[in-house]
Amino acid sequence: MNDKRSALLIVLCLFFATSCIEEEVYCVIESTPYVYDAIVETNTNHIAFPTIAGYPDGSKLVIAYREGSGHTSFDGKIIQKESYDQGVTWGNRKVIYDGGSGCDARDPQFVTLADGTIICRFFVRTSQDASTVKFIRSNDCGKTYDNRVGEFPMPHRGETYAAARGNMLVTADAIYSTSYNRWHENWLMKSVDQGVSWKFVAWIDNPVDLQRDTHFQLNEASLGIHDNRMYVVSRSGFDEPRKIHVARSEDEGCTWNEWKQLPVYGQAPSLTPYKDKHILTYRNTKTDENEHNRFHFDMALFKDGELCSKTVTLLKTHYFDMGYGDVFTFDDFFLLCCYTENSIHCFKILYDVFED
Repeated sequence: MNDKRSALLIVLCLFFATSCIEEEVYCVIESTPYVYDAIVETNTNHIAFPTIAGYPDGSKLVIAYREGSGHTSFDGKIIQKESYDQGVTWGNRKVIYDGGSGCDARDPQFVTLADGTIICRFFVRTSQDASTVKFIRSNDCGKTYDNRVGEFPMPHRGETYAAARGNMLVTADAIYSTSYNRWHENWLMKSVDQGVSWKFVAWIDNPVDLQRDTHFQLNEASLGIHDNRMYVVSRSGFDEPRKIHVARSEDEGCTWNEWKQLPVYGQAPSLTPYKDKHILTYRNTKTDENEHNRFHFDMALFKDGELCSKTVTLLKTHYFDMGYGDVFTFDDFFLLCCYTENSIHCFKILYDVFED
């Protein structure tokens, strides 16, 4: 254990030793899986669903998140803050998208292109039945954004609701993104012009479960690629607790095969490339198996459609409204941004957290 972790554990032990009342308070002493927790923002409003991007050396990082008066209020805006010290401190708060009265902009997700352009994708609800996926672009790491607000096309003319959450995928020739509707039908979109325009590719379906005109019920899908195989990790639509499904495609997302359920339950799975693997994060909703029936925010390594490390718990809470992580990698550590009630966090975590 490194010196910073040791010092932090000593402080925690002293705190609990002096604050526990005899046999009346259940106290748990455990090491934290992070080096530090930087608070990006604390607010009495609902702030949630963060994403992170920046220069590879961390000389500038940006985190974007949704702010509104409630979890599903129709006043959500996309907020951005900046860091110039590899995520230790955050400032320069500004609104990067505001749809105006009666609009709820939410679930931003950054993707960075080879030339450094950042695309921020989000979706905007104007009613319970109407929502569109939009995007804005920046060529200076979030300092400014183009005036044009782009919009993803719907999968068919009759669709009125589209939402998006989860990591996009950049390859040598294209950018891929997913969307889903009110019925948890998920589809794949593609851009071959650096994200300026998008077109429908295919429904993300399990052939075994495909029946008539309905599609496999999934949402909050994240994309990854390894050995020229595309992977999708997504949560199930209606069942509780939510299962996390994975499938792979060898034809650029046109068909999806080898569907399986991962041995974990949760929501908002996120995939971030790390060497020949991915870092998977998700909100663990299987509370009856978790300590004291609490929600967990968990992470593990993922490769070739399987978990390939132990599962690490980052947060534990009785309040469901938490998690939705995104990761920024460095050579020796990674930053993970997520949220708890009224706070956006940026954790610094060493890769050895996944080792037994």
